[in-house]
Amino acid sequence: MAFLRKVQLDEKFPPFAAYRESYGFVPNFFRAQAILPRLIEAQAGLEGVILKEGKAFSRIQKQKIHLVIAAALQDTYWVTARIATLQSLGLPGIHAGRLLEDFHQAGLSTAEVALLDFCLKLSLDWQNVGLGDIEKLRSHEFDDFAILEAVLTCALARFFSVFSAGVRPEPDFDPYELPAPTVAAPAGVPARSSGAHGSYQHGRQDPYIRTVYLSPKTFAPFAGVFKTHGFIPNVYRAQSLRPDVLEAVSRSVGTILVTGDVLSRIQKECIFVAASAAIQNSYCVAAHCNLLRGFGLSPEEGDQIAIDHHQSDLSDADKSLLDFSLKLAVRPFEVSREDIDGLRAYGFTDEQILECVAITALSNYVNMLQIGLGAEPDFELPHGYEQKKVYPPEAEDRHKREGLDVPTSTMEVEDPDAGLVAKAQAGELGAFEELIRRHSSSIYRALMAILGNPEESQDAMQDALLSSFRHIKRFEGRSKFSTWLVSIARNTALQRLRDRRDTESLDEGVEGEEEFRPRQIRAWQDNPEQLHSKAETKSLVEKSILGLPSKYRIVVMLRDIEQLSTEEVARQLGLTVPALKTRLLRGRLMLRESLAPHFAVSTGKAAT
Repeated sequence: MAFLRKVQLDEKFPPFAAYRESYGFVPNFFRAQAILPRLIEAQAGLEGVILKEGKAFSRIQKQKIHLVIAAALQDTYWVTARIATLQSLGLPGIHAGRLLEDFHQAGLSTAEVALLDFCLKLSLDWQNVGLGDIEKLRSHEFDDFAILEAVLTCALARFFSVFSAGVRPEPDFDPYELPAPTVAAPAGVPARSSGAHGSYQHGRQDPYIRTVYLSPKTFAPFAGVFKTHGFIPNVYRAQSLRPDVLEAVSRSVGTILVTGDVLSRIQKECIFVAASAAIQNSYCVAAHCNLLRGFGLSPEEGDQIAIDHHQSDLSDADKSLLDFSLKLAVRPFEVSREDIDGLRAYGFTDEQILECVAITALSNYVNMLQIGLGAEPDFELPHGYEQKKVYPPEAEDRHKREGLDVPTSTMEVEDPDAGLVAKAQAGELGAFEELIRRHSSSIYRALMAILGNPEESQDAMQDALLSSFRHIKRFEGRSKFSTWLVSIARNTALQRLRDRRDTESLDEGVEGEEEFRPRQIRAWQDNPEQLHSKAETKSLVEKSILGLPSKYRIVVMLRDIEQLSTEEVARQLGLTVPALKTRLLRGRLMLRESLAPHFAVSTGKAAT
C-alpha cells in the first residue's frame, strides 16, 4: 500500500497523456502524487527533456543507466518499471536481467561499461567523484555533451528513487526479484575524502565541462533564477550546453521549491539545507544557508540547521520533519509507514509530507548535478561547519570503522565580552545592558551605513537588540560577541532595505548597472589632517559614504569600514565574489570622487 492517501485525477491530465504515450501506461509512482498535481507536472517536464533521445545517448541507453542505479539502491519499484520500459523499446528481458546480475558481463562495449561505472560511482560514492573520473570518460571518447547527459540522467535516477522511497507507490507489474547487488550500496553517507568534490573546494575556477554564456537579459530561465536568488548559481551555469534542460529545471524548481502554499519557503529551505548536509555536499549547504539569511534568519540560526538542527530554535514538529528528510536522503529505503505516521502525529498533512519528499528528492538531484559537473561554490560554508557538523549516527559509525575523524567541537574565540555574555545567558539583565552599552555605537553605525536614515536606523536598532536578547542563549562563542551582535544588526538592516518597495535591488548583478567614470582624478595629499581636524575628517568621510547609492554604500561599509572579507560580504549580500568586487570598485571610485575636492593637492595638477 502507498504511504499517502490517493485521489483520482482526470485521465486527460496532460502529464498522464504524455506518460501513456511514452510508457503505454501511467506509472503508479505519479498517481501516488495526485494530491499535488503540480509536482507531477514538474517531474514530467524534467523527465521529458532528460530521458528523451539526446545528442549523445539513446532512450535505451538512458533507461539502462536508470535501471542499474535503481538496482544498486534496491529500488524494486523503478527496477520493475525500467525493465518494462526497456522491453517496450525493444530490449529483450533476458538482456535486462544480465544488466542486473553484472553489467560487466553483459556483452556491453568497453565505453558503455565505463559509462555505467561512472554513473554508479556518482550515485553511490559521490564524495569520491572528481576530475579524474571525467577524464576517464573522455578517454573513451565521450565529449562534453555526453558527460552532461550522463550526469543529468544519473541525477534524475537518484531523484526518482528517493521520491519513490518516500511515497512507496504500488507496483505497476509483478515486482522483479532483485539479485544480490554486485556493487554494494552504502549503509549511510559515503566516507569523506580530501579529493572529493563534495568537500568544500573554494577557489577552483572552472567546471569539468565547457560552458557557454547565457545572459539573464535574453535567457528567460536565468532571469527567473536571478529574480528568486539574486544571482545565477554556478550549478546552473555548468549546464549551459543544454538550455532546454535549464528551462525544464527552472520550471521544476519554481514549482517544487519556490511555492509556499503547502510548506513555507523557510521550511523548504531548511529541508534543502539539512538534506544536503546529510549527504555532505558543501555546495548546496553554503548556497541555501545564504538563502535562509535572505528570508530573515540570522546567520547563526541558518547555519545551525546545517550543523545540527536539533540544537536550533525550530519547533519540535519542524525538527521531526528534518529528521524524516535526513533519513530519506541518506537511507531512502529504510523509510517506513511508521515514519509517515510519526509526521502525521505532529500534525503534518499528507500534502506537506509529499512536499517534504519532493524537496528532499530535489536536493539529491541538485547535489548529484553539482558533484558530477564540478560547479564551483557560490558562497563560503557556514562558520565552523566542517569542524562542528553533527553527522547522522550511521555516518559517524562508518567514519570510526574507517579511522576517520568526526570532530564535534571547535576552539572558542577569545572574547573580552565572554564574562558578561555568560552572565547574560544566565538571565542577568544588567549584564546584557552593559554589553549593549559597549557596542551600541558600532551597531548604530552599521545600521546607518546600510539604511542611511537616522529614524529608521533607530527602529532597526531596537529590532536587532530584541533579536539578540531572544537568541543570546544560542550564542556559542564561535565568533566574538561584538561580531555576532553587528551581524544581527546588518541582517536586520538588509531585510528592511529589501522590504522597501521603492528601493534599488541589493541583489541585482553587475549586468546592466550604470557605468561610472570618475570626474575627479586629482591625487590626495599624504596628510589631509593638515586641512581638517580628525573629527571633521571622520564626519566628512561618513557623510560621503552615506551619500553613495545604497548598493554601493553597503559594500563599501562592510568591506572597507567593518573590514569583513570579500567572501563574507558576498555571502551577506547574496552576490558572487566577482560581482561584489565590481560593485566595491565602483563604490570606492564614487567615494573617492566625492572626497577628492577636500583632499586634493593645491597645485591643480592632475595625478597621472
